[in-house]
Amino acid sequence: MSFADLKFRLVGEVPGIPMPLAGTLINEALGRIYDSQLWSFQIGESNWLTPGLLFSSGTQSAGTITATVASDQIVGDATAAALWAAYSGLPFLTECQLRSPTRSLYNIVAFDGAATLTLDRPWMEPGGTGLAYMIYQAYFPAPVADFKRFFAVRDTTNAAPLSYWTYSQRDLAMLDPQRTNFNNPAYVVPYETDKRVGSATLGYLLLELWPQPLGILPYTFSYLRRGPLLSANTDTVPTPLTEELLMWRAKEVAYQWKESQKGDGMQRGSGADWRFLAESAKREFDNEHKVIRDLDRDLYDLYFDRYVRNTSLGWAGAPFATITGSLNVGRM
Repeated sequence: MSFADLKFRLVGEVPGIPMPLAGTLINEALGRIYDSQLWSFQIGESNWLTPGLLFSSGTQSAGTITATVASDQIVGDATAAALWAAYSGLPFLTECQLRSPTRSLYNIVAFDGAATLTLDRPWMEPGGTGLAYMIYQAYFPAPVADFKRFFAVRDTTNAAPLSYWTYSQRDLAMLDPQRTNFNNPAYVVPYETDKRVGSATLGYLLLELWPQPLGILPYTFSYLRRGPLLSANTDTVPTPLTEELLMWRAKEVAYQWKESQKGDGMQRGSGADWRFLAESAKREFDNEHKVIRDLDRDLYDLYFDRYVRNTSLGWAGAPFATITGSLNVGRM
């Protein structure tokens, strides 16, 4: 059942609910379901690929720039401008950062296609012409807007885990204020919400990889998200949730809203008993929720639980094959 159908159904079953409010109440109910427990569809896996130092010429990017104090415009010389104009692929220049070596990092928010880059804030470093510069990606967006936390982050090239719980931006300001510690990243540190105008990840959490990455390396991570709310009329609830489960929660929320709209002058006994209806909807939701919760638990248990050999049964060897990754149910 689509989002549009759910709204029509709620309006039909709870009188006096405007259509726009019906959509709001449905999403409020869906959010409550998302927050009620860990669901298998909230677990995801994604990747980052650090692009390294772009336009590399030794330890800096090729060419030079002209920067003016208090201006957000950076102009490249002929060498830099030609490289910028010819650049294609990922990441976009507007996903990268620019800096004068040993100075602060600035987000690139626009490129005019010729020789001028626009920064996210005015340049407040020593200005001038013929300045050395570096362009690379230091900040990486979370994979989804409703990102909650990581389960694991790993460097799959060097078989190394990355810590995402050790440092904050305040810690990095003490450890590496100039951000001149360049190496394979070992830490993931929250930076800020993406505020870059026109960014495809506007509003996403940005994370800094530290030490600063100047090499080209892939990183794989697993994470927890809240879950997508319904937006387009064709949107549907994620499996294993059902429309029936969502509607019982939505009706509970709608009945609570109806109860809150009762005026002080309403005569006793007039109208429906919205509190009773809300409690009844909650009982129906709880019954449906228990069934779906138990079905879904097996899926996320496979993700988090590990099998331990029961030696009392006389089995030998690990329960999982080391090559195929499949469960070994026989004897060695």
